[in-house]
Amino acid sequence: MPNICTLTLIAADGTEETVTQPVKLVFRKDKYASGTELSGRIIRSGAAGEAVRVKLEAGGRLIHDGYLEYCRQEMLGGRSVLSFTSKGFSWLLAQNEPVPGINYQVNLASLGALNTQIPNVTYESGTRTVNYISVKEHSSIWDAVSAYAMKAYGTQPYIIGANTVSVTGTQGTMRSYASSDLISTGTLCDRRTMLSKAYMSDADGQYSEQVSNSAAVDAGIVREKYFQFDRQWLSSLNMGLRYRINRTVRRSDMSFVKLLGYQGEELFDSCTFTYGGQQTTLTVGSIEVVFEKGIAVSTLGQMNETEL
Repeated sequence: MPNICTLTLIAADGTEETVTQPVKLVFRKDKYASGTELSGRIIRSGAAGEAVRVKLEAGGRLIHDGYLEYCRQEMLGGRSVLSFTSKGFSWLLAQNEPVPGINYQVNLASLGALNTQIPNVTYESGTRTVNYISVKEHSSIWDAVSAYAMKAYGTQPYIIGANTVSVTGTQGTMRSYASSDLISTGTLCDRRTMLSKAYMSDADGQYSEQVSNSAAVDAGIVREKYFQFDRQWLSSLNMGLRYRINRTVRRSDMSFVKLLGYQGEELFDSCTFTYGGQQTTLTVGSIEVVFEKGIAVSTLGQMNETEL
């Protein structure tokens, strides 16, 4: 497998170990997730907790750099096998609370600088300045970044590279694939988190604002939630509700293509292929790559979103 990817384990003292015998690795990335994910099994001796950090290079670039959150070392079939899961460092933005209060006149980088500094996480520079970002107690830094993205650009944040937080539109690489690269293509529908209606109370405590999701209603799904007044959306409670519902429907209509190999595809790349005599172009919104037995298989997904 070293010919298709390079896995590196790093100990607490900074010692690096290049893994020469991976059994299977699975890499995942999603434009709505706060970080990359990597899981796998490798042939390795030693205690489970010796490594604290893992890097994965593939397709000519670093695609994962994160902390080892779970490891299990065991003797299996006469071999010492380490099973692990790792999250990119930027996942920690969703697990740390921001300083409560109102942050005035901030852009993405200055908002990030106001809060707990996560190692190896960087922020896109040169973004717009917004009047304020209101931060509630026990919310997350990722929530604050998401509110900033919605206010500044009407978008949601995403991770580019291994751990860089971005909010502006990205022009991805245009890619095309030969028929010999294609394994399958299809569609996916995941309604497990979809909300049908959301309410938000106003400054007087009345739930005066509501937004309905017709896609959920048409599917016979009734899943309603009430949200307390949030100063973040003082200028538009409706925008706050649409932001919440849109996040729950992101995987309800997807197209995907499964390919042999991994060429370093990134979020927002434009991928063109011909299957069954029909040419199709997908804009990448999700990535899954399985590295096993010296072969990489990539599944690239497009989210066919309709914003409320």
